[in-house]
Amino acid sequence: MKNFNGIIKNSWILICFLVWIQPLFSEDSRTGKLNVEEPFSREKNMVVFIKYGNGYLNIAKSDPKMVFDGEFLYAEYKPDVRYEVVGDEGRLDIRFSGDVRDQDEEDSKHIDSVDKLYENEMNLKFSPRVPLDLNMDLGVIKGDLDFSGLMVEKFDIEVGVSKAEIYFNEPNPTSIESFDIEGGVGKLRIEKLGNANIQEMSFEGGIGSYELDFSGKYQQNLYAKMELGMGKLTLYIPRKIGTRISVDRSFLSSFSIDEAYKSGDVYTNDRWEKSKYQIDLDIESGVGKIDVIWVD
Repeated sequence: MKNFNGIIKNSWILICFLVWIQPLFSEDSRTGKLNVEEPFSREKNMVVFIKYGNGYLNIAKSDPKMVFDGEFLYAEYKPDVRYEVVGDEGRLDIRFSGDVRDQDEEDSKHIDSVDKLYENEMNLKFSPRVPLDLNMDLGVIKGDLDFSGLMVEKFDIEVGVSKAEIYFNEPNPTSIESFDIEGGVGKLRIEKLGNANIQEMSFEGGIGSYELDFSGKYQQNLYAKMELGMGKLTLYIPRKIGTRISVDRSFLSSFSIDEAYKSGDVYTNDRWEKSKYQIDLDIESGVGKIDVIWVD
């Protein structure tokens, strides 16, 4: 099964995680600070690429006059932040504590030490006025990613080791065409996915604990394909939304649900095909535990 290959591929991450959860620093060893502000010009949308090796990550809404506002705290290597406007599209490229190019040199420096986790911090703010195409490649991170009030059109995030929370506490005014998350090891919680306004969602969890809250204000049907390796996945689903869950699991995995009709490996609630919008989940599990909790 595909999930077992993923477990083998990410086995090194588990070792990193066991080290990461221990206290690492007694004092702040940061030596540099970089602030970047980009006022609006002619942007009608914005493509964002982030490669972040390790550290804290915080994302929030900015002053509407600023298309982007960033604060970077670092211990050794200055992040490479580049922004340009091509036509009416803003393009932001951030490389921080991964494969980082020095501003004054063409040489590439690779930083992969978990010991430097707390030495880096990245605080990003985006304007609520511009649609975002987000692509994030994150290594070992801890943080809060709050997309409440932002216009998100595409969302692609890959995380190695994490302890993070993602929020959509306000309805997204634009539709997310594709919403893809791949988690390696750690803890990840996503709140108010109903507000995210997602067409199709893909989720892949490795070794860890994952909580996905599907409550919120729906503006369209949501289809999600999920794969779980050796972890625990908890799904919080609103009772008022028609829901169908198809489960493909090995004998080593468990699936828990109540208040649902069962037909083979397919489960539906009493609102399926009766509510205005529907949630359709397709779940594959290797050696994992899946719990479905209905919420009002």
